[in-house]
Amino acid sequence: MHFLLFSNVHKDPGREVTDRLADMIRKRGSTFTVWREPDDPGGEVLNRKLLDSADCVIVLGGDGTLLRASHSAGSANIPMIGVNLGTTGFLTEVESSAMESMLDRLLAGDYSVEKRMLLQGRIIRKNGKKENDFTSLNDIVVIREGVLRLIAIRIYVNDVFFDTYEADGIILSTPTGSTGYNLSAGGPIVSPGARLIVMTPVSPHSLSKKSIVFDAGDRIRITLEEKRKTQTNEAIVSFDGYMNYEISVGDEVEICAAEQVLPLIRLEEHSFYEVLGRKLSPR
Repeated sequence: MHFLLFSNVHKDPGREVTDRLADMIRKRGSTFTVWREPDDPGGEVLNRKLLDSADCVIVLGGDGTLLRASHSAGSANIPMIGVNLGTTGFLTEVESSAMESMLDRLLAGDYSVEKRMLLQGRIIRKNGKKENDFTSLNDIVVIREGVLRLIAIRIYVNDVFFDTYEADGIILSTPTGSTGYNLSAGGPIVSPGARLIVMTPVSPHSLSKKSIVFDAGDRIRITLEEKRKTQTNEAIVSFDGYMNYEISVGDEVEICAAEQVLPLIRLEEHSFYEVLGRKLSPR
């Protein structure tokens, strides 16, 4: 097998963990390429040729590193597994102390693959210009920019007006992302195998504005509305907290379930609820 090691330079600054894993791969007669993230001048350029040569992506970092890896390598549909060098680690599968066992099982084909739903989002400017499509494993967030004030967000579902929220922002989350920002904002936790979209307001002005769960086949359109004539209503659209774009009144964000999925490798058949209880319980 050829492995792509997607290594977070801040989580493994001295390359100790990355080099240890690379040595294990070398001793087993397999090959690897190291990509240091963020872009390290000494690393390989992560391009289609590099991705096409890989049989598996091993992400060394935390959940944030795995999210960025999904943006960089997700379109190649390569099975991905995370080694946790962070804290909570909902997405990362193994600890660094278990890398040798992980590698043996990967080489033996002793694992399962979960297909995780992705969101697809597109920004449409008020002049009609369409930005490129972006996919998100966790969430797409529209959030106020700068000044401490509410923004007005108008929401359409399948081209039918749904509601207007005055809030700090709005979160559109996948089941995978339900344990992220969505959870912090008071949204529900969803089993990662489900196919649905969770919409949760961030600090809404009205107490009646709660989370809404949409079908994965629904198409959601969000526009920024002018709240006051004397106030510019500007916000940021964030894809997985990784790719951020400014929007203003009249711009739209279209969101739906992506056709592609992200294949995540699982070594153990732990119940999601067992893992959830362990991760969220007081230490």
